[in-house]
Amino acid sequence: MPKSIRVSDGIYELAASAGEAVNRSLAEQVEYWARLGAALDAAGITMAQALQLLGGDAALKKRVIAHVGQSRPTTRRRRTYSGAVSIAARNAQLESEVVAGLRSPESLFLLSRKQLKSATFVERAPVRAGKGW
Repeated sequence: MPKSIRVSDGIYELAASAGEAVNRSLAEQVEYWARLGAALDAAGITMAQALQLLGGDAALKKRVIAHVGQSRPTTRRRRTYSGAVSIAARNAQLESEVVAGLRSPESLFLLSRKQLKSATFVERAPVRAGKGW
């Protein structure tokens, strides 16, 4: 059964125009973005890393693709979120590989130590409620 939610005017307009460009209704576009966000979150990809990917950071893109693996095709039927179970199983597998010496602990990080040391961190002002993105 459909439910109603409130979103900012900015998100509403952005979703409407993005959905129109790809022949999706407003609801379908918001659901698409929600599923995409959930997939990124389940893979451990932060907003900053996603923005780097969009900006064309080839090295990061290669690491994310290797980390996430291939995605399954989407279907229109309703699914329940089961990511936590698969994430826990994958974490256990990776931990056992580190303990057995089959991989280094550093190989589990999305960004290498060298990339982190050369990174510049910028603190941004918090987003004001109701102003959208």
